Amino acid sequence: MRWRYVSALLTAFMTTSAAAQSIWWPTAGSVILGGGRLEEKIALALVDRVIALAGGPDALIVIIPTASEGLPPRLPSQGPEPQRIRDLRHAFEQRGARQVVFLHTRDRQVANSEAFVTVLRSARAVFFPGGASRVLDLTYHGTLVERELKALLARGGVLAGDSAGAITLGCFWLSWDGKQAAMARITEGLCALPGVTVSPHIQRIEGDEQTADIASYLLAHPTTVGINLAENTVLVLRDGTAEVIGSGSIAVFDPTRDKAKPYLRLSAGPPRSLTR
Repeated sequence: MRWRYVSALLTAFMTTSAAAQSIWWPTAGSVILGGGRLEEKIALALVDRVIALAGGPDALIVIIPTASEGLPPRLPSQGPEPQRIRDLRHAFEQRGARQVVFLHTRDRQVANSEAFVTVLRSARAVFFPGGASRVLDLTYHGTLVERELKALLARGGVLAGDSAGAITLGCFWLSWDGKQAAMARITEGLCALPGVTVSPHIQRIEGDEQTADIASYLLAHPTTVGINLAENTVLVLRDGTAEVIGSGSIAVFDPTRDKAKPYLRLSAGPPRSLTR
């Protein structure tokens, strides 16, 4: 009887601890986040990783460049490709990708149509380049695109984004709200990483005013996990590990693990377990 009682207490404690320390990273597939302003070497390393994790050169890779300026209302479209699209296509094809498709609209009704998302059902990877993050929120949040991206990740695929693209893979974006004189939710994301807010373009992981403001928000909202990404830095999340590529570093804030500071800081190097 005593053993049963002790066992029940241990089970309850373990269950409570697991609930408090939620799993926010992908349990299937891979998520790749770029901190913005990637130098060519690091940008190509991101492309290489997308191709490899998607299954190799023959994998279907979909690029959603909606955050970029100067695009037609929808892609694919008639006429010559915009320079932005040619550059993105070249970046992937020069690294060996043989099936690169572009998907773009700024019309929520189109984004929420079965015809638009069909290609996502056979894709092995989706990449969101940088640009205007609010456009991604207004266009894709809560649509069939969001549903299909989560399905892609669940079947072992790759979701990648740089800068605004990295922001949209989180659940929401934090920015300074002058009226509240504090950090606040500015845009919603696709929530590929549950309960996570992603902040790229961080100048300093420690001793930075923006980092301190984000930490204060997270302390007041302890169910939220914050990922801060320095520029020219890429974070790869897969199999319960985090790997950093590039010249900067990343910090992960999780108040359920550490209320005073990031529970994880990483620079370039081998993958590290996210549960430590």
